[in-house]
Amino acid sequence: MAMTQLAPSAVSSTVTVVDVTTLDGFDAMRTEWNQLVDRLSVPSPFQTWEWNRAWWNHFGEGRALLILEFRQAGRLIGIAPFFRHRLGTRGLGLSMLLPLGWEGNGLANGLTEQWELLFPAEHRTALLETLAGWLQVHPWSTVLIPGFAEREPLPDWMARRIAYRGKGVVFDYRRVPSDWEALVLSLNKSMRDNVRYYPRLMQRKGHPYRFDIASTPAAVSAALSVLFNLHRERAEASMRIAHDDYFDHPNRRAFIREAAPILAEQGQVRIGTIRIGDEPVAVQMWLEKGDAMFLYYSGFLPAWKANSVALLATIGAFQDAICRGARQIEFLAGGGHPKERWDTEQRVHSNIWLVRRPLMARLLFSLPIHYRQLA
Repeated sequence: MAMTQLAPSAVSSTVTVVDVTTLDGFDAMRTEWNQLVDRLSVPSPFQTWEWNRAWWNHFGEGRALLILEFRQAGRLIGIAPFFRHRLGTRGLGLSMLLPLGWEGNGLANGLTEQWELLFPAEHRTALLETLAGWLQVHPWSTVLIPGFAEREPLPDWMARRIAYRGKGVVFDYRRVPSDWEALVLSLNKSMRDNVRYYPRLMQRKGHPYRFDIASTPAAVSAALSVLFNLHRERAEASMRIAHDDYFDHPNRRAFIREAAPILAEQGQVRIGTIRIGDEPVAVQMWLEKGDAMFLYYSGFLPAWKANSVALLATIGAFQDAICRGARQIEFLAGGGHPKERWDTEQRVHSNIWLVRRPLMARLLFSLPIHYRQLA
């Protein structure tokens, strides 16, 4: 571990920046890392040590850890969870600092839905200044700083080195009341009618169904096969809205198989399956942290599309989470009607590419598209 001492004016005492570059160092951060996540404005399982450590097990090959700890008087007050990725030959290529969770390699990013610096609001401005100071004295060619709110100010040194500010990513969310019927009554008429109509339709057509919830590590592990299969079925079907198969890669399936039961042990993962008789026809996975639930990946049998079985699975997930104390639903990245129909609010985050020199900007954005797709 390398240590750098910086004393930005916004911090009352010296901040020590520690470069964590080894697995032992990463492992030693677990308790403090998770305590820091709990101080974020929207803590999520995507930011936990467990998620990121499992992610590194499956996507860290050929990359070098570079997690920055920010400590004040010995107390951890921030984390910048980076890794270093080199393009080209040493000495001639680019040294890229990228956030944990970015897969690259031509894959659409989608497993880690929230990338951000673990900078709690009370220290965020000072920590950004400290990060800028660290970047000034350490080697890198380009760095992606994730998770900026609209119009959030940047330190001057960073602002002068922006090569590209990505188009904002919409995150839909809404606060919910303490019981399901109150939520239904709060919806617009069209959605209120839908959530009442489709459960009755299944009964009327002679298709009584049940919603089975997997919550223990063993049950979640077993339910993942159903999730992968129905997610693929939906992706391969010809429908008006095309869907990608986000698990069509062995590393992704292996990562979820490792991370999900670990988080289930902490009550942060559940998988609900709509079954008609013994047949699974729809599935919904969601994550939980604090009083928030995070709607994650789903799937269904296209033959049951007319019965809106995907909506039934979403309804089941909401009912389960609300009755156990969830008061906020996070629909995660990307807007659109399927989310907005729940009368959501929105926040917008963007990712910022910094370059050390203007020439680097021209070189970076001449690269193949899969290295620029974050922006």
